[in-house]
Amino acid sequence: MNRARLLRGYAIVAFILGIYLPLVTPSVRGEMLPAMKLATYKVGTVDAIYTSSIRISGTDYRVQSDAKIMNHKENEITLEEVFLRSEAKFHLNKMGEIDLMVVMRPQ
Repeated sequence: MNRARLLRGYAIVAFILGIYLPLVTPSVRGEMLPAMKLATYKVGTVDAIYTSSIRISGTDYRVQSDAKIMNHKENEITLEEVFLRSEAKFHLNKMGEIDLMVVMRPQ
């Protein structure tokens, strides 16, 4: 009886670890998960769009010429395709310019 209980305990632990470990372990390549990356980005509402810059929540930011701008479905779009009042999650490079931005259209 004790051996059956012990084997059942091992099976339960193996099942729990099989589900839990992939969620907590970083990927093999050492890259952060996209959701974890987005959690560190700045967030704001798009107020104005210019040729090479954008105003988000009252602050003007210059946009890099090779910046990656994506919609909520991770499709690349141009700066001109961004709508006013969109929610923007963006990353600033060392010079304070936007190098990556994800925008969600206003509801």
